Amino acid sequence: MNTPLPVVRLKNAWRSSHPWIFQKLVEKPTVKPKSGTIVDVVGVDGEWIGRGFYNGHSRIAVRILETNPDVAVDQAWFAQKLAQAVSLRRDVLKLDAISNAWRVVHSEGDGLSGLVVDRYDDLLVVEFFAAGMFRHREWIYEALRDLFPGCRFHSFADEHVQKQESFDFHGNTTTEPAVITEYGIKFRADPAGAHKTGFFADQRENREWLSQQVEGKSVLDLCCNTGGFAVYAAARGAAEVLGVDIDQDVIHIAKGNARLNNAKPKFVQADIFPWLRDAANRGDQYDVVILDPAKMTRDRDQ
Repeated sequence: MNTPLPVVRLKNAWRSSHPWIFQKLVEKPTVKPKSGTIVDVVGVDGEWIGRGFYNGHSRIAVRILETNPDVAVDQAWFAQKLAQAVSLRRDVLKLDAISNAWRVVHSEGDGLSGLVVDRYDDLLVVEFFAAGMFRHREWIYEALRDLFPGCRFHSFADEHVQKQESFDFHGNTTTEPAVITEYGIKFRADPAGAHKTGFFADQRENREWLSQQVEGKSVLDLCCNTGGFAVYAAARGAAEVLGVDIDQDVIHIAKGNARLNNAKPKFVQADIFPWLRDAANRGDQYDVVILDPAKMTRDRDQ
């Protein structure tokens, strides 16, 4: 390391394996580094602890990135960490054989606190949760371009994160959607319109498993969002599929996803609470019911 990094000292002992160090544990530096600056962190006894992002404006004052004093946190470090994250998905989990949509980077889980990257075919969605990641974004983009040749980016940071971390980023607003495939089922992913699609991680295996149980059966998908479970079920041979969601926009996307797969589920725009009461009064019954709500019970009666 050629130029010494700014040094941040802790007030009290810190013995945590988690990379966050909160403001109350950190002495205010005489010369405050800019938000997102890479610093060396030393303990109350002067012993070197690690190297990471400093942010004097954030409740999370330090995000530790490296605990080997001989390793510099520089552009090459970012390239190596991102390559390791991609190798886990491609070489160990072998996700390319299943889908062209998967989570590339999962923040602390990949040693990159403050960064989440999702892949939707050729489109990489980059979300910043830390001023340090935003400040070093060009290093991140360059490394991702090497790992995904010809990729395009949709980048953003939630407003509350920008306030907490004290940075200003407007991001993309007109990114073209991508068509992704998982287990042979196609979906239109539109991160500029509705990023929370569920395609990147936890629900993919659930959709595939459930779709193998529904051939010839009637299926009700409540809070169906963009139709993930409903489209899978219809494409895998369910006799009848109905998806219900309160959001007219996601119902429109769900119908488009059904067309991509030549599947014919039905979709209804409705609040599931009164809809369910009416369905019960009608005596409606289904073989399989899926309920994946964003926010379920609003009061005791419901």
